[in-house]
Amino acid sequence: ASRAYCGNKSLHIHSKTREAFRVFDMERESIELMFDDCTTAAQSSSSGSSDSEVDCLHSRISSTIDPPRRNSNKFLQKLRIETCAREPIRKSIASMIEGVKSESLSFGPATPAFVFDIDGVFKAGGKYMSFGAETIRMLEDQGIPYVFMTNGGGGRTEQQYAAEMTKKIAEADSKESQHDSDSTTMPRHPVITEDQMVLSYTPFKTHLQHLKDKPVLIVGNPRALNVARYYGFTKAVHLSEYTRKHPTLNPFQKSGCEKDQLIVKSEGKEEWSEAFEAILVFTDPGDFFEGIQVITDLLLSSRPGEIEYELNHRIPIIFSNPDLLWKSQFANSRFGQGAFRLSLEACYKARMQALGLSDDEISSRLDDFVQFGKPNTCQFLHARNLVIKQAQQLGKRISHVYMVGDNPRSDILGAVTINNRYGDIESWSGMLVRTGVYRDGDDKLGATNTYDDVRAVVQDIISKHRTSVSCVE
Repeated sequence: ASRAYCGNKSLHIHSKTREAFRVFDMERESIELMFDDCTTAAQSSSSGSSDSEVDCLHSRISSTIDPPRRNSNKFLQKLRIETCAREPIRKSIASMIEGVKSESLSFGPATPAFVFDIDGVFKAGGKYMSFGAETIRMLEDQGIPYVFMTNGGGGRTEQQYAAEMTKKIAEADSKESQHDSDSTTMPRHPVITEDQMVLSYTPFKTHLQHLKDKPVLIVGNPRALNVARYYGFTKAVHLSEYTRKHPTLNPFQKSGCEKDQLIVKSEGKEEWSEAFEAILVFTDPGDFFEGIQVITDLLLSSRPGEIEYELNHRIPIIFSNPDLLWKSQFANSRFGQGAFRLSLEACYKARMQALGLSDDEISSRLDDFVQFGKPNTCQFLHARNLVIKQAQQLGKRISHVYMVGDNPRSDILGAVTINNRYGDIESWSGMLVRTGVYRDGDDKLGATNTYDDVRAVVQDIISKHRTSVSCVE
């Protein structure tokens, strides 16, 4: 079950109710509002208010649970007061969302703004597209704010990614200029800064403050450990470091040996003292098997070499990217971190079933999976904050934000969702390009328009805004 926790008060929502949060319909919105009401009531109660409002709201949620289950002693025991592992994250995100609702509107001339995906829009794998620099120059010439938001990151910091992107776009631009027989001067190369970057794991800096002095396991590219430490996770340990310490965890170690030929000699008693309080998936793990096996072990037990399953052991696993597919240099889309999560969930669930866990316990434990990355509104709010800051520095206010991407399920769905929630502050539109995951005939999921590439998008939007009032609304 999911919990709304505050002080010594705890309101609990059955996992069936929580499942409704995952769909975009009226039932979801109604239950979500009820959840927010309960959190507010719990906070008020902890300040000395009457318990009546809390009890009333608790009854409203309890009414969604089947009566036989609600009256079961076993079920009630599961709803004992405890702090949910996800709750600090939920509170941090809720605070960010509340800030949007209460913020005052900026003043100045209105301007459009852009949020760009990267893979499938400006590059395919490591190959950057030739029109990237020209696209950015058009925006800079018109004084239009823009930022980049990717469900990738590759284990780089925002500063490292910005520097690499600046270099690669300049290289692609120089090659294009050399092929342009009409070009007599070298073009101005755009400079991208870390203040224009939202990586898949950027929200970890803000929303995982409570874990920064706790032992956490880092999953993904080995250099992601440096990012974690840069963010302030002082006790971070990388998955590869953990498996080196416990070499029998993975029977398929990359030693070149077959599983039946690898013999590990024990030197004294093996220590299992890590006591991880969370697992942070920064990027796709290079070894899916190792990731699935070791993470499953750690979700079930804090000491997997000593005990297979601990009833009271619960830690969150936090993913940065839900994308099933992404665009590399290969002709067709490749599996992304979303594929790893699906694989892990399936194997973890099957493992729990094999251990004889009840359906309720399995459902509850799967609720420890936390997802960041597009299309989540949290990710879009981080990009929104950066683009608003740019506009303020230019003395402008944003009237319309264009999200340009190649993946309808992350870029477009996210833009549609944030527009539905905050469109009264500034409008958002999703623009699809054909240079990545999207193919003609796919479901556009609410995209306003479809273009051949990002350059065509920017040219069209600038033209539309110029027609009204010289590039600003």
